[in-house]
Parts: sequence; structure tokens; C-alpha cells
Amino acid sequence: MRRDAVPALALLAAGWALTLWVMPWSDQSLNDLPVYLAFAEPVLDGSLPYRDVAFEYPPLAAPVIALPGAAGTGVETFRWAFALWTLAGGAALVLLCGALARATDGDTRRAMLAAALMPVLLGAIVRTHFDVFPVVLVLAGLLLLCRDRPLAGLAVLGAGGMLKVFPLVAVPVALVWLVKRGLRREAWQGALACAAVLVAVAAAAVAVSPSGAADAVSYHLDRPLQVESTPALVLVALDGMGLGDAERVGSHRSDGIEHPAASALTGLFTTALLLTLALLTLRAGPSRRDLVAASLAGVVAFAVLGKVLSPQFVVWAVPLGALALAWRQHLLAGVVALAAVLTLIEFPAHYLDFLGRAPGAVALVAARNLLLLAALVLVLSRLGLGRQQELLDRGRTPVAVGVD
Repeated sequence: MRRDAVPALALLAAGWALTLWVMPWSDQSLNDLPVYLAFAEPVLDGSLPYRDVAFEYPPLAAPVIALPGAAGTGVETFRWAFALWTLAGGAALVLLCGALARATDGDTRRAMLAAALMPVLLGAIVRTHFDVFPVVLVLAGLLLLCRDRPLAGLAVLGAGGMLKVFPLVAVPVALVWLVKRGLRREAWQGALACAAVLVAVAAAAVAVSPSGAADAVSYHLDRPLQVESTPALVLVALDGMGLGDAERVGSHRSDGIEHPAASALTGLFTTALLLTLALLTLRAGPSRRDLVAASLAGVVAFAVLGKVLSPQFVVWAVPLGALALAWRQHLLAGVVALAAVLTLIEFPAHYLDFLGRAPGAVALVAARNLLLLAALVLVLSRLGLGRQQELLDRGRTPVAVGVD
């Protein structure tokens, strides 16, 4: 481990302690640990996900969720084990942000210290949800690509997609990036490696229980718009203008919104997401920095333009903010950090106020979502400039954009 990683890891551990003992960071009045524990207990006793236990996540999430239960399935034991497990994931995230900063000619120390602030900015959601682990796989896949190991990198992104779907948004960015660097063979071989991982893991789930695996897919397809998602906020605004009733429904272990325009708006935002991902992919230049920025912005787009934006999804944006600071893109770093802080203020302390549509709470969530959208705009405005900026960071004169 690099010596300059020690202060960042110490900061991370101190932040994790805040989430355990100091309010408001330790507020876990709303969290997913009971759901995880209810899943871990039977699985550790030999039951299989999908067949014996209903499971809403992709297959590789099963061991990630169940493993802390090996220390014990008492409520407090599991709470502590999951906290230590996610702390290990947080440490990997910090180190990977540092490695990606080095690979893209950013400031390594800045990247690690910024990533280490994750628990301070977001509170207990970082240790009561498993979202840090798919983020780690995104970063690991991107680092392998930056180190000229495209097959391994794309295979890791495929594994990330089988942990939680959003890492797959980095795949088209990576494939087009390889083509722009003249690596067509590596691109199609990497695509095959990614597909092989996806097919193998999915086939294992189907073999365990075809109906259970199908139920996991339909669970998300049938899920209504989650109340904090951007399209749901638009529906609430339409309701406020007298354009249809936006009714809150308890569904799929969360709070959703139903409205006459919900289906049309979901389709509109899905189209916007696909267009944003295409724009990020096409605008990214052949520099390593562009690969990383476009991929991480794609992850943010998946959250802010999708039908679900649970508070823990803001964890996905942490590496973009950390690396923005490493690249001295201070406005982008500040926007991501402020989005995290607003999430900490709103959830869980004011979540019930938000459900009751208290103006202040609704404004908090709307501002958070707008900040994430602003982060996308900022990334898009800089794509294609990655090579010149890397040269400036090295103290050299920029030349025409090309393969680095």
C-alpha cells in the first residue's frame, strides 16, 4: 500500500466511526439491513436465492449480502459485520480512486482524500447498503482498461453488472474508446469477455430457478417510479399544477408514485437516458481521462434519469467527485459533494416530510437531483479535452488530441 494512502484510509475509518456513533451521520432509522439479514439467514442455512428465497438483485449480489452473516445473524452482530464489510469496500474504493487519478495524470492524494470523505458527506447509508461494491467493480474495470488490459477490464464490468446493473453503462463507453484508440480487435474480444461473464452468471441463476430468475427481472420492470426519482418529481410538480393526481403507493419495498402520465414520462426519461449515454460515449476522446469521466458520468445518468433514485445511489457519484478534484475540476467536485450533503440532510431525518410533500423536503430532493444533472452537463462540456488537460497537468504543451 502506498504511504500516501494512509491518511486517506484513516480519514475513511474516522468517517465510518461517525456513521456508527455520532448523529446525524449515525441515523439509520431507515435502512436495508433488516432486508439483508432476512435474506442472509436462510441462505447461510443452505437455501438458494431465486429458488428458495425471493431475491430482487442480480446473482452476484447474493454472496455480497450474505457474507457478513457468517459472523452471526443476530441483529447487532450482523450490523457490525456489515459495517466492517462495507468499510473494506470503502477502502478499496479509496485506493482505486487514487490509482485512477495516477492513471489519468490527476493528483492521487486529492482523489483518495476526497473519496475518503464519503461517510462524512453521506452518513450511515454508506454502511447500511451494499452499493459501494458495484462501484468498486466499476473502478476496477476502468483501471484495468487504463492499464491496457481491456479483456480483464470488460470482464470485471460484466461482473459488476451481475452485482447491480448500473456498471454495464460503462461497457459501451469502453468499447467505443478502444475503437477510437485503434484497438478494434481488443474491443470485440473485450465485448465477448463481458458477454461471457454475463451469460455464465445469468445461466447459473436460471439453472437454480428459471421462474425465480424471471421474477427478479419482472420485479424491476413492474416497479413504479420511486418517489425520489427525477421523473417522479416531475409528476409531483404536474400534480401541483392541477395536471393529474400523483398518488403515493407502497410497492416493491419502497415508496412509489402513480400518475396518469407515469408511463409516458418513464418512456421519455428512458429515452433521455439512452441519448445521454450515447452522447457521453460519442463525445469521449481517446484519452484515459475521458474514458473514466464519461463512464462515471454514465453511472450518474443511470441514477438521475432512471425510474429509481434511492438515497444510497448517490454513493455511485462519489468517484466522479473525487476524481474531479484530482483533475482540478473544482466546480464539478463541488456539485457532486453538495448533492451528497443534501442527501445526508434529507435522508432519513426528513424522508417522512418528503413523503408528506413538505415544501422544504421536496426542495432538498429536487435540488439534489438538479445538481446531479448539472454534473452530467459539466462532464459533457469537458469531454474531448482530456488529452490536452493531461498534458497541462504534466507541465507540457498541449498538442492535437490523439492516443496516449
